[in-house]
Amino acid sequence: MNLMIERAFIVALLLSISGFVFCAIFLPFEKIAYKWTSARTMVYVNTVALFSFVTPLYFVISLRDGSEKAFIQSDLLIHQDISGYDGFIYNVRGQIHMEYLGTIWLIGVIGFFIYYVWKYASLLYAVKKSMFYVQDDLWHKTFCKIKDSNQVSNVSLIGCYNISTPCTIGIRKRYIVIPAYMIAFFDEEEIGFILEHEFYHVKHRDLLRKLLVLFLNCLNWFNPLYYLLMKNLSEWTEAACDEDVTKKYTKGQKRKYCELIIKVLELEQARSKGTFFSIGFVGLEIKNYKWRMIKIMKKCSMNSRLGKVTVATIAMVAMFCGNASAKELDVPVNMLFSKNVEFVKAGELEEVAADDIQMEGEFESHTHINKDSLVEFELCNTDDITYEIIYQGEVADVPEQVQAQVEPRHAHKLVDITLKEHKKKSNGSCVTTYYEGQKCSTCGTVWKGDVIRTVTDAKCTH
Repeated sequence: MNLMIERAFIVALLLSISGFVFCAIFLPFEKIAYKWTSARTMVYVNTVALFSFVTPLYFVISLRDGSEKAFIQSDLLIHQDISGYDGFIYNVRGQIHMEYLGTIWLIGVIGFFIYYVWKYASLLYAVKKSMFYVQDDLWHKTFCKIKDSNQVSNVSLIGCYNISTPCTIGIRKRYIVIPAYMIAFFDEEEIGFILEHEFYHVKHRDLLRKLLVLFLNCLNWFNPLYYLLMKNLSEWTEAACDEDVTKKYTKGQKRKYCELIIKVLELEQARSKGTFFSIGFVGLEIKNYKWRMIKIMKKCSMNSRLGKVTVATIAMVAMFCGNASAKELDVPVNMLFSKNVEFVKAGELEEVAADDIQMEGEFESHTHINKDSLVEFELCNTDDITYEIIYQGEVADVPEQVQAQVEPRHAHKLVDITLKEHKKKSNGSCVTTYYEGQKCSTCGTVWKGDVIRTVTDAKCTH
């Protein structure tokens, strides 16, 4: 169970890196991209940006190259006496108990999930407790007209005393909710504006998207960038709605639509804000309403197929770069947060003849070693302990010095190795232990696995 929590936590961290890179690439071009396409396309792109925080495309590569299995089943070797990232990890992990962070993350996930479920249940209870069907002729007549024109079923118009702004709630059974105190404040055209706006949200299932993104926030509760993107998606959702609803409006109607937004804001000043689990007419904070109205009045649409393809291509490139970065940083992140690590002292690599390998002793497993294909290198040499790497089969070019690479720029290419650990005891005897292991032939990362055999010499001759 602890291992599952740890792996899930590390995946969440790597996906945060993926999402960060996606946003760093796309967000600076967001306003330019809007000139090429529609606000609705920007909604889709921002949805993809949020899903880049929870879609582990890099994980497929980790499964194929065997590195994920190595992270789970073997110990990642970290050199404690060299400068750079290894030394930093050694110092940090000596002072901070990283093994507790996964548990803290899981507690946060559960806590946020319970909180959101409670908020949603509370909203439904509050609406059902004080709801009533709107009988006003203007509202009912306009509602039926727009409902027929949109060919949307399973949606009802209700009033409520516990809602502060017009909004849409519900997944299977959808409700357009009008605050009770607002019902008498609007003329027929304004009522049409409000209902067309809410029917757009119903038709495009914007509430379902919002709820899904909100609950996925439980996995990224620690990441402030995710909250920023949720807010950005909400703004683009309202902009897309305004853009579609007002596309056939005259300039005078657009101006009245903007004035309606201000009117609703003014009516809402003395009321509480909307909830997480609704899509409202206002939708934005007061400080942002100017941005929304500028889009309504001045949007000069250049929406085209070429623009959509261009924006989608940029998004795909950003997604690819994000997952490539996550894969590139899998070793550093595991070094910092995984429990399956072991600190060793680093030394120079020294090639020795295969015939010099000590073969006496009985195997403790059935692992077969082909002596003719063994090449042995010294990895670590201390006063009492010597580590050696014994490669099995074909060996890629190995650097002259073992340096733990903190920037693996590839899908790992793992080769099977045998690690040799030599311990000299105070009474003059020694113990030589052989371990299964794996090494990335490109970046030099080494994992230590299970014991193959142990050889004890009454008198050390090494």
